[in-house]
Amino acid sequence: MLRDQERAFQNFFARRARYPRYRRRGGVERVRFTLDQRRVQVEREATPRWAFVDLPGLGRVKLRRSEGLQGRLRSVTVSRDGAGRYFASLCADQVSEAVWPEPHTEVIGINLGLRDLAVVSDGTAVRTLRTPKALALKLTRLRRYPRRQNRQVAAQMRAQGLDPTKPCPKGVRLGMSRRRARTRTRVARLHGRIGDLRRDALHRVSTALVAEAKILVLEDLNVKGLARGGHRRGFRRAMGDVALGELRRQIRYKAEWAGRQVIEIDRFFPSSKRCFECGTVHATLGCAKRWACPACGVSHDRDENAAKNIRAEGLRQLAAACSVPTGKGPGSDARGVACAAERTRRVTVECAQRRPTQNREPAQRPVRAKSA
Repeated sequence: MLRDQERAFQNFFARRARYPRYRRRGGVERVRFTLDQRRVQVEREATPRWAFVDLPGLGRVKLRRSEGLQGRLRSVTVSRDGAGRYFASLCADQVSEAVWPEPHTEVIGINLGLRDLAVVSDGTAVRTLRTPKALALKLTRLRRYPRRQNRQVAAQMRAQGLDPTKPCPKGVRLGMSRRRARTRTRVARLHGRIGDLRRDALHRVSTALVAEAKILVLEDLNVKGLARGGHRRGFRRAMGDVALGELRRQIRYKAEWAGRQVIEIDRFFPSSKRCFECGTVHATLGCAKRWACPACGVSHDRDENAAKNIRAEGLRQLAAACSVPTGKGPGSDARGVACAAERTRRVTVECAQRRPTQNREPAQRPVRAKSA
């Protein structure tokens, strides 16, 4: 834990993070064990489903394997969430990198939304990925258990001579009954289940998108601004349930793993209001799902039209950033991909040429004459 504290202060002084704070009471608790490399502490091939690890102070612990244990195991982090579930994360080195499949599409445009999690356009077809809505599935139970917990807290405050209509005074700790503890555990397990469903759906969608195309075009959405805006409560709840910011984060780092390129267009680009056929911008477009272009009369689906415009804008930015022709027609997908690769190669060569050599002698400073 001292290493984590040192790293936290380094990030703070480097202005990469805020000042380190203590962990919140009742939150996730974790402890890290460093494995002794002189002896075997982990039984990897005990069974195809289970593994065993010897931890100091705990003894032999049984682990349920989620993937193969490869490489040289260095440490084990045991954590417990608010629902009382235990997890073990094993850190290892000398692990072979995962092999991503070859993409079968050059460029795709992705429009993120609330009705549909993602609408993807590859230039020829448009498909829709449904929103998981994990919170909406458990919302009825999530409303019932907190109300029961609030009644139990009010009864405990009355038993201690406090007014339940006012906030609990600072420094006063309420007693914990067995029923209240059981209700709190139910609420925590329900939130844990909602988080598991949401994370599973987001990882499936992000992995499929990154494995599909070489270049992914997204919108630079202000997710926090949308969630904190002056919208109704149901809209803010839906924004938190969909987790668009987490999906964009997963797409970024997985694209870096797989060697893909991610292009983010400006958030003020009129992707939904611009007609993909003629380019006319419908300035007075509201929240309608379908609309007709006032210039050419073509009927559009709002999300599908936005996905097509996002892909076209990404191709335009690639063509504008590229100045090396490849023999293809202007604006083609192959030209944009080749130009992006050539631009990356030129930057790498320039950086390598400017790098100082190891055996270079230091420059001699001029010697100034001292005044008498």
